[in-house]
Amino acid sequence: MAESCPRCGLHFAREPGQWLGSWFLNIVIAQVAVVGVLIAGVATTWPEPPMVPITVLVVVVALGVPFAFFPFSRTIWTAIDLAMRPLDFDDGVSPGFVLEEDRERWRSDEERGAA
Repeated sequence: MAESCPRCGLHFAREPGQWLGSWFLNIVIAQVAVVGVLIAGVATTWPEPPMVPITVLVVVVALGVPFAFFPFSRTIWTAIDLAMRPLDFDDGVSPGFVLEEDRERWRSDEERGAA
């Protein structure tokens, strides 16, 4: 994954430990996939489920899903983080991208406060 957005310059790792949420999201999705495959495998072959093929499939899903979903978990976590902590002037985003009006309002408020 790129360090910063090529369009606006947002640095994706906004603070130390930024990606712990994406790792948690990735683990949750992997566990849901494993439980789903296990339940579907047993339910479709009940009353005599073949445990060896189901176990092999569950292991493949448990190892494959985290690698396949990892880029998506980072992107989704970045969106969640932006929803929880909106951009600020110190985030290094090009002001012309989104924040120019807010910056001008902020400057005028500072000038009024200093006068």
